Amino acid sequence: MSEPAEDERARLDRAVKAQDGFFTTFFVSPYSKYIARWCARRGLTPNQVTVASLLLGVAAAGAFARGTRPALVAGAVLVQAAFTADCVDGQLARYTQTFSPLGAWMDAVFDRAKEYLMYAGLAVGTIAAGAEPQMIWLLATTAMLVQTARHAADFSFAAQQHTPAAIAEDDVAPRPLGAAADAARRVSRASEHGPAVWLKRMIILPIGERFALISVTAALFDGRVTFVALLAWAAVAVVYASAGRVLRSVA
Repeated sequence: MSEPAEDERARLDRAVKAQDGFFTTFFVSPYSKYIARWCARRGLTPNQVTVASLLLGVAAAGAFARGTRPALVAGAVLVQAAFTADCVDGQLARYTQTFSPLGAWMDAVFDRAKEYLMYAGLAVGTIAAGAEPQMIWLLATTAMLVQTARHAADFSFAAQQHTPAAIAEDDVAPRPLGAAADAARRVSRASEHGPAVWLKRMIILPIGERFALISVTAALFDGRVTFVALLAWAAVAVVYASAGRVLRSVA
């Protein structure tokens, strides 16, 4: 017997994270949840989608490494395809209620792997286009180290607070079903739609905003602009996040 339409819509809505970044919420989740449902109906697993996301990230890095304008634009499109798949794997896990420690580990590790491969591809492509190698590799390596340090700080703070590491990264923990959970979810979302809330979520440079920044700057400019933009925004994010954590810890 088929599932009632209202129950199906509620289950699809629950597949989307209750809290997420601005770019993901408004530019990816409105359509990615339907891709997740499509995957579920064809028997695909979250881990298979995670692997597909990694492969798309590798393809994006390969396109960036060519350094030509068409290749940079193609790489930018592939970055967004990889990020969409990254959202889909978590949504598929929640939609089908299929969670595993392996899936959580793959999601976290593959996210970092494809992001750093994109940095490397951009560096290679920018150098191939005539940029000074030492400067580009310094920018790329610094961007990678800064992002690694940010993730280490995020997870360390989260472990101390016993809270999810960051709203930006894709969670895989199951959420309760039922009318009470749906009502609480609606109240939570209603209180999160203010401009100040979205600004706070954007300023910390979550993965959706990072990948959007990479796509736009790479397609319109080159790796130098991408790395400088990432480092500048990350500097603001570090100051903001650190100040907030200090104030919360003192309180």
